[in-house]
Amino acid sequence: MSAALTSSSPAVHHAETVRLAVAEALNLDPATVGPDSNLMDDLGADSLAFLDIVFRIEQAFSIEITRGEMERAARGDMSAEEFAPAGVISERGLERLRELLPEGGAKIAPGLRATQILSLFTVATFVKIAEGKLTGGAQA
Repeated sequence: MSAALTSSSPAVHHAETVRLAVAEALNLDPATVGPDSNLMDDLGADSLAFLDIVFRIEQAFSIEITRGEMERAARGDMSAEEFAPAGVISERGLERLRELLPEGGAKIAPGLRATQILSLFTVATFVKIAEGKLTGGAQA
């Protein structure tokens, strides 16, 4: 078994910690929360629940996750206007989201609004964000 697949590897620990944080924030049985669970569609998270999830992850890993950081990570080197003119994500912005959030799948389509980006988030998205912060790399 490779190190990446052992239950004691950091990646497995990070994924489990995030999964439990999501379950606790949403008052769900952890067995019902998987890495591919969409936070809004599958687990019923709303904007307040997202704040609770972020807080729990920050506490668990001693990191800080700001909304601005998540927005900048989504935009990459594009300005806010290039990414989402008039609030609708541009084709270049959609390409960026497809790279960052492959878990978004068919939801990353023309007409997607910047305000809908959180609807793409899965448990795995927050694992990537936490791991990015822990390793000093890019998140999401």
